[in-house]
Amino acid sequence: MTYILDTHILIWFLDKNKRLKPHHYQIITDKNNDFVISAIVLAEIKHLISVRRINIDFEKVIDHLSESKNCIIYPIDEDVIDAVPEGLNILDALIVATGLVYKNMLNREIKILTEDEEIIKAGVLSVI
Repeated sequence: MTYILDTHILIWFLDKNKRLKPHHYQIITDKNNDFVISAIVLAEIKHLISVRRINIDFEKVIDHLSESKNCIIYPIDEDVIDAVPEGLNILDALIVATGLVYKNMLNREIKILTEDEEIIKAGVLSVI
């Protein structure tokens, strides 16, 4: 299965935060799963670090992602912009749009790992 990671899920995983649900942890650590990280997630993490909302080393985030064999970072390209759904804030919309682009590329179901109520309510992609 291929999953899109929302920003807070990635942060909680890397930070070993107790808010990360056990089933999310199991999905992330299952080497049979593939993960797509929207470039906007990295931008958001870098911003949260700069305003001191989170205490994570950005270089360690990049190192972890680049060492992961089942994880890719997907750019915000024209396809993503075209797929942006209405009704979500721009950060969430870009994450969901990345999932839609990837779903079309692979021609199979893509799920988003999130706790974000707006993404869940939008119902654009399946949510775990």
